[in-house]
Amino acid sequence: MIKQKAYVLHVRPYKETSALVDLFTPDYGLIRCMARGLKRNIIQGQSLQPFINYSIFFTGDSDLKTLNSFESISLPLTLQGDAMFSGFYVNEVILRALNSEADIDSDLLFEAYEAALVSLNNDTLEAALRVFEMTLLEHLGQAYQWDMDFKTAEVVNADCYYGFFVEQGMAKVSSNYVVKNPNSCFLGADLESLSQYDFTNSSTLKMAKRLLRLALRPIIGYKPIQARELIKQYKALSQNQ
Repeated sequence: MIKQKAYVLHVRPYKETSALVDLFTPDYGLIRCMARGLKRNIIQGQSLQPFINYSIFFTGDSDLKTLNSFESISLPLTLQGDAMFSGFYVNEVILRALNSEADIDSDLLFEAYEAALVSLNNDTLEAALRVFEMTLLEHLGQAYQWDMDFKTAEVVNADCYYGFFVEQGMAKVSSNYVVKNPNSCFLGADLESLSQYDFTNSSTLKMAKRLLRLALRPIIGYKPIQARELIKQYKALSQNQ
């Protein structure tokens, strides 16, 4: 029997009384466990919830483990509104990344994940998400020098536009290229700010969301992020009330 700290990334029903649980652990990364009788435990007041640090015991050598017991070792983070849905976004992105073939130092990524959840309670929610995405890329071995032209090894010019090229980075592009590929071109001034984790300028924050989404796609896949759709629906409902 193995003991680990763990966070719940996803839970889905399995047979009549059990569930399949995706858990993020520091030593084993992503593990999928069958939690027998979880529905019965919920009735008794025991359940597995996101954003809580658990101590778990599990067994098994196959891809599907058995969750023998679990106990919360922290109070749940009180994420509400946009912060809560952003937490679901972080969970979904982490789950997809851990499911990829990337070589990941799960221990360091576990610490970064915890820090990301805590930062979601800050006022600068969008900046916290961008920092999380940049940190994730670094732990996945996909760190980019955002303020350098990979073709010339020169620092970007604040007034020029640069295209993003997967696994290579940024390269200066012509005005014709910008017109034809506006979604993959970025202003040098914003790239300079991004490289310093400086999101005080709203244009940098908007640019970073677009750029980091492109950088993460090869790792987390091209399917729409479900959490984003939940956020859109939540905002639409809030505006109609």
